[in-house]
Amino acid sequence: MVTAEIVYPLAFPKNTSYKCEICDKPANRVCKKCHCTYYCSEEHQTTDWNGIHEKICKSLEDLRKKQVFLLSEEERREKDRETRERKINLMEMTRMIGQRHLFQERYEQAIPAALSSLKLAVDVYGPKSVDLIPSYLILAEASLGLKHLGQCWEYLSQAQYTVLQNPNPPLYITSKLYRNLAQLNIARKDYEEALRNLANDVYDASTYYGTEHHKVAGGYFLLGKVFKLLNKLEVTDSLYKQVSDMWYTHLRKLLESRVVWTDMDQILGKKEEEEVPSSAKLDLSTEAEAHITLQTLLSYRQETSIKQPDQLELNKINHAISILHFLSRDYTKVTETMSRITDNQLTEIDEDQALMIKFLNQLGQMRALMKKQQSSL
Repeated sequence: MVTAEIVYPLAFPKNTSYKCEICDKPANRVCKKCHCTYYCSEEHQTTDWNGIHEKICKSLEDLRKKQVFLLSEEERREKDRETRERKINLMEMTRMIGQRHLFQERYEQAIPAALSSLKLAVDVYGPKSVDLIPSYLILAEASLGLKHLGQCWEYLSQAQYTVLQNPNPPLYITSKLYRNLAQLNIARKDYEEALRNLANDVYDASTYYGTEHHKVAGGYFLLGKVFKLLNKLEVTDSLYKQVSDMWYTHLRKLLESRVVWTDMDQILGKKEEEEVPSSAKLDLSTEAEAHITLQTLLSYRQETSIKQPDQLELNKINHAISILHFLSRDYTKVTETMSRITDNQLTEIDEDQALMIKFLNQLGQMRALMKKQQSSL
């Protein structure tokens, strides 16, 4: 729940001013929970709360409150190191949430999350670091989603300028920049420039991650979209097949790792972090991207299958979606999606389905047993 206290700028100590978290204008209200985040209006406070502040209010309070003076230099260095680490973790979390808002087309909510991550990045790395670029790109994409093309270009220009200030920017950064530039080109219907930027995106992402990595799939997906707009459907068909294969392979690998740690382990009190390596986890932004991409591919295949059915491709996409529901623990949708798979010719799909069904049956039995034990107490 959004709560605030009204503040009066004239009552601030001399040479002290507080700016709105969203627009940087002079503030006249402060969050009543953390007492360290300021706003110029109720509208901006509500926007920030819904976008990110509700999730990070306590963390910001801990970071922004006045620190106790430590006597020894060693203690101060250790405190600085811990604070920096907490800021980095919070920056990564806010970026991930902002990215998830984007994939779910909640553009207004993505902006506060990206602004929070940008401020933390400036605080940790300085105003000229390439580590600021992912935040600029989220802001650009959110602006594009809101049809604010001029604002989108401003953020992308800032990202480009930051890249130029660094002699060897990481390829995963330049890949994202090219992809965002291509999205703006598509919105402006400059398809030739979009194809050029997407070619650079795919090249840099492939060099950094590997040619078959799911992080490259987004570039191919947008290439397919451009060729569809140009009515070159044979090219779109080929590119979309490549995208579905990348997600299909990635999600099957995650499924293999995921079954090491189950909901039964959680019931029994084990901690997931101790059982599953981070590479085997499905983070929020990747989950959201997979949902959007696979649903788009499914719709495309269903439309084109009216004239020329491609049951194998439909089965692979539906299987990838069922794995995604399983990994997201949306178990009610797993069997529903499985039922769409017909005339299956891939034994690996049968094996994965048997694995998931066995897990769901065991989970059901475990929950029923625990419920019975609780009722007998």
